[in-house]
Amino acid sequence: MAIFSEKCNCNCVSCVCNDLLQNFMNKNVCRSSENQSNNNNDDGQDVKVQVQFESCCSPNLASVNTQKESKNACSCSSGTCCSLSQLFHHTFFRIMVPSLSQSNSETIRNSLLALEYTTNVVVDFVNTLVQVEVSVEKYIFKILGVFQLLKIPVAAIQSKECPQNSLMTIDDMEDTPLLNQNIQSPLFDQVELEYKTREFKIDGMVCRVGCANKIEISLLNNPKVESAHIDFDNSILTVQGDIPDRMVRKLLLRLGFKCKRVRSTQEMPFISPLHFEREEELLAIPKCDISKTNNNNTTVIEMEDLSTATMDIKVEQPPTEIDTVAIGVFGMTCASCVGIVEHGIKSVAGVVECSVNLLAERAEVTFHPQVCQVKDILESLDNLGFETKVIQVAKPGSFFIKVSDKSINQQSVIDEISTVQGVSLASVEVSQDPTDNNDGVVFKIDCDSMVTGPRAIIKLLFQKFEITAELYNPDASDAKESLLRKREIEKWRKLFLFSCVFTIPIIIIAMVLVPIKSITFFHKQIVPGFPVEALINMVLATPVQFISGFNFYKNSWAALKNFHGNMDLLVAVGSTCAYVYSLISVFMGIADSDFEAMHFFETSASLITFIILGRWLENIAKGNTSSAIVKLMNLQSKESVLVNVNTSNGGFQVTGEEIIPSNLIQFGDHLKVVPGASIPTDGVVAYGSSSIDESMLTGESIPVTKKVGDSVTGGTLNLDGSLFIVANKVGSESTLSQIISLVQQAQTSKAPIQALADTISKYFVPGILIIGVITFSIWIALAQTESIPMDWMHGASPFLFAFLTAISVIVIACPCALGLATPTAVMVGTGVGAAMGILIKGGKALETAHKATAILFDKTGTLTTGKMTVTDYKVTTDGSIDEKTFFKIVGAAETNSEHPIAKAIVKFCKQALLPSGAEKSEQPIEYQFPQVEEFQGVAGRGLKCILEAKALNIGNLSWMKENSIQVDQSIVDIAQDLETKGKTVIYVAYDNAFSGIMGISDIPREDSKKAIQKLTAMGLKCYMVTGDNRRAAKFIGQQVGISEEFIFSEVVPKEKAERVSHLQEIGDIVCFVGDGVNDSPALSQADVGISVATGTDIAIESSSIVLLKNSLTDVYRSIHLSRVVFRRIKINFTLALIYNLLAVPLAAGLFRVIFGVGLPPMAAAAAMVVSSLSVLSSSLLLKLYRPPK
Repeated sequence: MAIFSEKCNCNCVSCVCNDLLQNFMNKNVCRSSENQSNNNNDDGQDVKVQVQFESCCSPNLASVNTQKESKNACSCSSGTCCSLSQLFHHTFFRIMVPSLSQSNSETIRNSLLALEYTTNVVVDFVNTLVQVEVSVEKYIFKILGVFQLLKIPVAAIQSKECPQNSLMTIDDMEDTPLLNQNIQSPLFDQVELEYKTREFKIDGMVCRVGCANKIEISLLNNPKVESAHIDFDNSILTVQGDIPDRMVRKLLLRLGFKCKRVRSTQEMPFISPLHFEREEELLAIPKCDISKTNNNNTTVIEMEDLSTATMDIKVEQPPTEIDTVAIGVFGMTCASCVGIVEHGIKSVAGVVECSVNLLAERAEVTFHPQVCQVKDILESLDNLGFETKVIQVAKPGSFFIKVSDKSINQQSVIDEISTVQGVSLASVEVSQDPTDNNDGVVFKIDCDSMVTGPRAIIKLLFQKFEITAELYNPDASDAKESLLRKREIEKWRKLFLFSCVFTIPIIIIAMVLVPIKSITFFHKQIVPGFPVEALINMVLATPVQFISGFNFYKNSWAALKNFHGNMDLLVAVGSTCAYVYSLISVFMGIADSDFEAMHFFETSASLITFIILGRWLENIAKGNTSSAIVKLMNLQSKESVLVNVNTSNGGFQVTGEEIIPSNLIQFGDHLKVVPGASIPTDGVVAYGSSSIDESMLTGESIPVTKKVGDSVTGGTLNLDGSLFIVANKVGSESTLSQIISLVQQAQTSKAPIQALADTISKYFVPGILIIGVITFSIWIALAQTESIPMDWMHGASPFLFAFLTAISVIVIACPCALGLATPTAVMVGTGVGAAMGILIKGGKALETAHKATAILFDKTGTLTTGKMTVTDYKVTTDGSIDEKTFFKIVGAAETNSEHPIAKAIVKFCKQALLPSGAEKSEQPIEYQFPQVEEFQGVAGRGLKCILEAKALNIGNLSWMKENSIQVDQSIVDIAQDLETKGKTVIYVAYDNAFSGIMGISDIPREDSKKAIQKLTAMGLKCYMVTGDNRRAAKFIGQQVGISEEFIFSEVVPKEKAERVSHLQEIGDIVCFVGDGVNDSPALSQADVGISVATGTDIAIESSSIVLLKNSLTDVYRSIHLSRVVFRRIKINFTLALIYNLLAVPLAAGLFRVIFGVGLPPMAAAAAMVVSSLSVLSSSLLLKLYRPPK
């Protein structure tokens, strides 16, 4: 609404005349008395802050006569009418009122609330701010008109986009020691300072009328400031006064802005050497300006030594920019490998944080790009022996286009792409991965996805340059293959088959043919002490040892170089000892025919072959743990049907269609979805109706009916009718992409219990090697002294006997089982949860949720539907009006109101008045209410209007009395009973006669009571928090099954987190369940935050668990699932620890003491393989989990 004046010659709706602007804006803003008393140079004169405004009606811009003659003189439509025109379309304002005080704050608040469309007013007289929210646009003049009538000057107006100042006042800053003018450097304590004029570059200013004015006023109210002026176009602040630079920066920071001093070259004042008592103080006195800046953005302070030469001191600012990169790391096998990778990445200077996912073979690294580059991180991993690949992650609004022709003019292509509407940046993407052999040119485009997309760019390049381009996303298939472990499975399968070709003959010869004395061929001596079987076994074992075992040697050497140990080191040590000893034994037998040479090449070969078999089977099992997220990836359809439609005649006519790749869908595309096909992306149904199976995303097996106007989610299945949808979320912004991203992040994070496995793995390998040496020493000593039965040695020498026992100890120990215990269970568990529509954000959420003792529910939108609904109505029985007429008149009146209760009434009345079956038609019938006249709403009372020449009044009982409407006492009793149940009641009177009442309420969800019962049965305490009064809260609590002592009522949103803290202080592990709208502080404060969201509202940062089905029973299922998964983690740890605690002593000799037979190295290798597979199998059993009913 605009305030009009007789002097205004502008005919547009938005503009007012220049005189009116000056009336309420160009006022004298006085300093506070406190500031005046502190300023010795102030003679009590007011500080005039001239806030000049000009509109298109200003005399200096256009003459009055010109404006009368032409409407084109007004520039409101272009947003340049006046300085306030940029605020026309805002509904939230922060108004700076210098004269605001406790005495006039209530008057201002009440006056603003009296405006028709004002929804909220907050007065902060400490910071002299008035915050106003309205429900319509172009309302700023109406608001300022209130201040004009009250004769209260306004200094600045900010919108929601403008930075907001903190609660600290300017006066508080005066008491800050660092900002006190009296605290100076000793070097300058005798130098008299004059008023200085300085310039500052300001970042963050959004508007002139709000941000710039606010800064100027705040500075001028400081007694140390003589003058302050802002050049808004160049973002330059000019300050004159003796206020320190630090105080200016701090003051602007409190207002929500950042500033940087713009220095000019000036000579420092001369400082007499007599000021210094010691000669040392003369060694470094500034001679020239300290503001010189080199090309590296570092400040050089030139200091002159009075006795010798000049020296330079570089002062570098700490890095502030942070970037994130995803790196594929291939070759990790256990927790030790993960620890080595994390340590290697964190050792690179500039790395802030990293998280490594063993199963997804992925590392997420956060780093300072000013300090280190991606290639530095890759080099550190290469030095550790791991293969790496940079994973390109397209963010919302960005994508990559690949052109195979390298000879194109890249700059021309970039210039052409930059001309496309919606494109903000186009550049050539240079791969930071040295292993990336790209055969084309890749362009990165940042754009507004609601304006343009990859299909438009590809089409443009073909039209302008006749070049074929494609959407480039090489890591999409790589990510899926990593999760399925295809690369690792194929690698270890080939190595296993290669090893078997050599190992099987060795075993047959050594264990079957050689013991048969009748076969003399293998016993023939090539030379004395060197039989044929020794030569054959050595030849067959060598390829296995050095070709199949190359990976173990490579990874072991990389680990040793960095003073780490891993499973590969144990395998390499055990197999090498067996192989080398066999070689030495053969050569010693050749050198000395009397030496009884005993070789066991079959042991070294079979060790490596068994380990490779284990790795192959492990990777198959690891791939199965990721099957849930791979299924989500496979839901994305490959192709879609794009249609051209004609809606000019109000109908829906398809004029053409074509098949396009689904990744080229753009915002606003019309897509055809036939029965049996997947919905290609998120959108809204434009034509048709059908049943949609959403079970793959939400776990809900019952199909959902979709009609025109309903939202559909990409990846869901269309069951029967054909649908035409309009895409509204594409690419990485779609619900399915966000779900996949959340699950990937969850599977990368570690559960706190994983720290135990990491600690054990850190010392595991060195500990096993030490135990192996101790075992060898003990047994060789016992064998040499004949302290053991001789039949235990089976004819072997004491050295060989002890040596084989030590190898068994080294080989049988398995850190892999410990490392796989937690991540495999977390990956399977989060995948199972995702299939049920429960997104669990990582192992920490799983571990904490299973320990929860209290669940705190938000009421509105969580325990209740969050939508006002008409629950009761009563029409008068005197025959003056029937139900249909009642619904018609009430709906007609409430259509003119924007209140949530009015919307609920209109929706209910429309449904009641529609003919039977109308809601099922493909094109829904919209009921049209008759028009009302002279509509008038009275805040807190009701409304009145004229309908069909008869008076219509709707409101509370007081409103009926004010309009002399008689209401029967029985109706009043019914209404009071409804109000006792927490419902809002409206009275309706038509033609000055009472017609009936309606009860409106936010009703509980259907499953709220069942969910509370299930959670209580699990031993959890269920609480409710609400802003409603005690009576209404008690009524809802009774309906859902929460007792009165567990209800927190009359709690404002910001106090919800305090209730969570209260429960935590009394010893509860708290889960907070909210709708994620205004519950973020409480969700963050809680040990576990659970967000009840719709299928398209999943990006809730502050929650730990997101429920896609919008069902409270899933709160119970998520807690139940967390308990099952964590119990499985404990079982996995138990299996891994028991295996190692039993296996190592058995291999060290306990097995021989019990059974009289030693555990050969081959059997030890097989046992090690079984241990890892047992943990993986245990985690895979989680796939059998079925949620409780």
